[in-house]
Amino acid sequence: MSEIRRGVTARTRILGWILLILTIAVSIIVVTTARAELSRVKVQAHTELQHEVEKFRDFASSPSSGDGGGFNSVQALMTSHLQNNLPEHTETFFSIVDGKEDQRSVDNPPFRLDQDAEFVAEAAKVATPEINERSTPAGPVTYAIVPIQMQGSSQTGQLVIVEYLTPEYDEAWATIWTMTIIAVIALAMAGIFGWLVAGRVLSPIRQLSETASRIGEEDLSRRIEVTGNDDVAHLGVTFNRMLDRLEAAFAGQRQFLDDAGHELRTPITVVRGHLDVMGDDPEDREYTLDLVGDELRRMSRLVDELIMLAGSEGPDFLMLAPTDITDLVFESFSKATALGTRNWVIDATPEAFGIVDEQRLTQALLQLAANSVDHTDTGDTIAFGGRTTADTIELWVRDTGSGVAEEDRERIFQRFARSKKAKPGRRGTGLGLTIVDRIARAHGGSVSVSSVEGEGATFLIELPWHHPEVEDQ
Repeated sequence: MSEIRRGVTARTRILGWILLILTIAVSIIVVTTARAELSRVKVQAHTELQHEVEKFRDFASSPSSGDGGGFNSVQALMTSHLQNNLPEHTETFFSIVDGKEDQRSVDNPPFRLDQDAEFVAEAAKVATPEINERSTPAGPVTYAIVPIQMQGSSQTGQLVIVEYLTPEYDEAWATIWTMTIIAVIALAMAGIFGWLVAGRVLSPIRQLSETASRIGEEDLSRRIEVTGNDDVAHLGVTFNRMLDRLEAAFAGQRQFLDDAGHELRTPITVVRGHLDVMGDDPEDREYTLDLVGDELRRMSRLVDELIMLAGSEGPDFLMLAPTDITDLVFESFSKATALGTRNWVIDATPEAFGIVDEQRLTQALLQLAANSVDHTDTGDTIAFGGRTTADTIELWVRDTGSGVAEEDRERIFQRFARSKKAKPGRRGTGLGLTIVDRIARAHGGSVSVSSVEGEGATFLIELPWHHPEVEDQ
């Protein structure tokens, strides 16, 4: 199979989407702030114009002006106001009397509208107060025109208040550009840190890929080092568990092949050897066929047990269901009595139900009974029993036979292990107690043996007790 071409990495895609979302969010913030800043300049300018208009009105209505006798002409009123009201650095004031520019505040504006004849002519025609905007060589301005007329005087005039917006716009744009630069730097830093963080977060995935690429049938021992408790760490734990199952499956497969090759080689050799030397004598042929049939039956039994052991690691090995443990012990005992003439007894029975595989446990108890029959004589006792504790089901088979040698107790549940005390002529497969061990472990329990050599042995199966009434809740 050809190698899959590697496209854009997950790290790049994640970082790309994060930066795209951040860029959109930052752009919206910058654009919104820019609009707000530019609008603020106009609003502030209009507010300042209103303030200056109110100051002039307050000045014109003071006791020292108008009918109070302080000023007797429009020109005198505006001249006095311009002398007493100093403009800020972005403002300028000037007056128009009878259609001509008259006086200007003491300042140095960037552009003098009072020298713009067209503007002065238009302003001289204004009869009601107005606020408006205008473009000039010095940039945009906003201005207010206040018409003035005094009783008893034919003289007309206009006070012109001008706000230059360019300095305020420059400050606003400086703020906007500062925000933009900060945003770009922030995006760059987010990209750098995002790249590093994404690499750290996704490192278990890269390690998973590298580990998976190095895994072969001969090397299933590699595992991913998992840190943290996030989703990626959970993926690493799940992958390691999968490798554990694969390693166990491959180990079971190799063990099965080794065991099958080792144990089947002898009977096959025996069958082949006897068939090769079988003559024409009827008695010889009958003897040979009986021997071959016996070996073939043993091979069939051996293969069945090896297949069962190979399947004991699978998830469908057990069929768990609520089971009456008392009935299980009695039925197993009833079946076991046909295995041999012994003194069969029941020590105790548990009055309880449990979630177990009834058929597998019966198989385990019968296997222990068969083992006891092989190590006892007629007249010896073989006993079944069971009991429950707070969280454990205990089932046992004991006998008064030859017992188990101390050196055999550590290996008796291994494949093809045979006790040194085995009776002469016994031809078991050496897998019976291994099967019992696998059935107990599949239930989450264990099997053990206690024995006094020459006085018998007791095989005890201990299982966790899952109560049906608890499971149903």
